[in-house]
Formats: sequence, structure tokens, C-alpha cells
Amino acid sequence: MKNCKSVFLSPILLAVSITASADPRKDESGHGKGHKHDRREFKEEYWDGECKVKRKLEKNGEYKEERKCKAPRHVHHHAEPVYVLPPPPPVIEPGVTIHGTVRIPQ
Repeated sequence: MKNCKSVFLSPILLAVSITASADPRKDESGHGKGHKHDRREFKEEYWDGECKVKRKLEKNGEYKEERKCKAPRHVHHHAEPVYVLPPPPPVIEPGVTIHGTVRIPQ
């Protein structure tokens, strides 16, 4: 029974491994599908903090990166002190107040 399983399992595993190792970008002749060595021109611009970065990759493989940085803007705003009056003291009248609505004088 074990030999029977290995006889059927071996070709299946072989077929799976062959299809998994196939390169989807290549056709039957072994060449790529319209890609010439997968070389493309590439341009990118972005900001990195205070610096503007320009990257360029040319078809011949030449890579250039250019950075132009601005002076950092450190602006310090000193807030003037604000004087806040303390709340007035509570006025307590003589007598008894029930739930803040009913007042019984003394």
C-alpha cells in the first residue's frame, strides 16, 4: 500500500515543482515577453525633510540622485504671559438651601 502511494505521489510532486519553478515572464522560446532586459527609465521627485530629492535611472544603468536642501526654519514664538483673574469667592448667605431651589431663612 505504501508503494502504491509513492508511485502516484511522485509524479504529482514532480509536476507541481516544475510548474512552480516556471518563469511567468518567459515564453516557450525562453526569451522574455517583449521586455528588453527589463531596463526602464525611472524618475522620482520627493521631499525628505528640508531637502528636495530627484532620482533618475536611465536605460543604460546610470543612476543619479540630486539633493537641494533649504536652510531649516526654526521660528520661536514666545507667547506673552496671560493674566487670568481668579474666580470670585462664593457668597454664602445664612440659612439652609435644599437642592439649590428651596431656601429656608434663619
